[in-house]
Amino acid sequence: MENGKKVVLNKPAFFTSITILLVFITFGVLFQKQVGAFLHTTLYAMANNVGWYFNIISVISLLLVVVVVLMRYGEVVIGGEGTKPEYSMFNWCAMSICGGIGTGLLFWAMGEPVFHFSAPPVAAGVEAMSREAGIFAVSQAMWNWSFIQYSMYSICAVAFALLVYNKKKNLSFGSIIYSVFGKEIPWLETVIHAFSIFCLAGAVANSMGVGLLQIGAGMQSLFGVENLSFVWLVVTIIIATISIISCVAGLSSGLQKVSQFTITVFFGILIYVFIMGDTTFITKIGTEAVGDIIDNWGKKTLMMNTMAPGDSWYADWIVQYWASFIVYAPVIGMFLSRLAKGRTVKQFVIVNVVVPSIFCWIWIMVFGGMTISLQYNGVVDVVGNVSQLGMEATIFQILGAMPLGKILIGVFLISIFGSFSTLADPMLAVLATISTKGLTVDDEAPKKLKILMGIVVSTVSYLLVVSGGINSVKGLFTIVGFPISFVMILCFIGAFKSLKECYFDAKVSDRIISRS
Repeated sequence: MENGKKVVLNKPAFFTSITILLVFITFGVLFQKQVGAFLHTTLYAMANNVGWYFNIISVISLLLVVVVVLMRYGEVVIGGEGTKPEYSMFNWCAMSICGGIGTGLLFWAMGEPVFHFSAPPVAAGVEAMSREAGIFAVSQAMWNWSFIQYSMYSICAVAFALLVYNKKKNLSFGSIIYSVFGKEIPWLETVIHAFSIFCLAGAVANSMGVGLLQIGAGMQSLFGVENLSFVWLVVTIIIATISIISCVAGLSSGLQKVSQFTITVFFGILIYVFIMGDTTFITKIGTEAVGDIIDNWGKKTLMMNTMAPGDSWYADWIVQYWASFIVYAPVIGMFLSRLAKGRTVKQFVIVNVVVPSIFCWIWIMVFGGMTISLQYNGVVDVVGNVSQLGMEATIFQILGAMPLGKILIGVFLISIFGSFSTLADPMLAVLATISTKGLTVDDEAPKKLKILMGIVVSTVSYLLVVSGGINSVKGLFTIVGFPISFVMILCFIGAFKSLKECYFDAKVSDRIISRS
């Protein structure tokens, strides 16, 4: 029982997915080289053969958002006419930004531009370490982290929001299946739920592992603490505790408050680095990067290695990004749908796509621009440090080069804790939700199941870090983007079917009211 309502565990989906996850992680830990080599080969084979598919579906996601905004169906109110929003615009934006970022943006906003600057793709047509390469590096990172992923998330969110608020269906993939096929398909629902639990739990554990490595490097830079197993254990317990408490508290009490705190820290760091860093350089390269996106957004999305078979850049970056976002899209869409009540579909999509995308643009413009400035002006040999010390340690050397660098590093560490917690909170809730049957959008998943999911994810993450197996298994959660893409397509179809039905239902209701 949970809040007086009987909750049934989806045993086939839950036990199957957790068992497969633990078996795979065990192999990844015990046979790191073999598993890593297999996934590496599979990843490049996938990129070479179906990379075009990921690129095209990414463009389609973006175009679908434009269609929703421009078409008349976008005026449908989620929850029906007269429904009031549950969250203020600020809280909505804070949860939308924080709920989809995790530790990735914090890490790669400084790291990714350096890689593109020093080793741009053949298709970009720029010389490494040149002015053009610098502009390309910042603009490509800005584009990679913005509109494509949030378009995927938002269309999936529309599908769930209309089903649960307007059609009063359960918050599950079974509702998506019914809306698309017009009938229940229990075996398909179980397969999708099991696969989603496996992918999401593994992806969040992997993301948490990256965060642990970042925090370990930061503590070593700040306090001289060596990256020992005990240090990672303590950090894991702290992050897990924050995430689980926030998740158990529920969306309104937990995530809302943690997001408010985290977004405040984000803006504090952003403003400080912008003012105290190379402001002129940042504004110049940021402005030109935006121009480059406007001129070349299609090329930046569809770039491959045609007639340049030795160039693996597109596989390392473009395909991996799009595939990773696809893995998260249906489940983040499920989370975002809970913020949609009382908004028109058009308003919901615009805010969920534009607001976090602009935030990511500004964040990368500031941090990516600062990194390129340090490298270009010879203040820090970022490229050399990455090859010698690794990206995790180099990030904190970059921050340490700023005025009051030690304080900045300390605040940045706090932001990592907050950022991962705001990703883990909704993802643990979604994991618990799809592990059960019969929950509506207003129901919180069982607290015990949320706690269990938090423990599983945290334990897997810790084992991956201390064993060194994190690099061997991370490729899997990109590869599974291919089968998950078909689940995302089902969400897209369901979104537009529900949009059309809800629009005409509202029209019929208006006619009845006007006649009476």
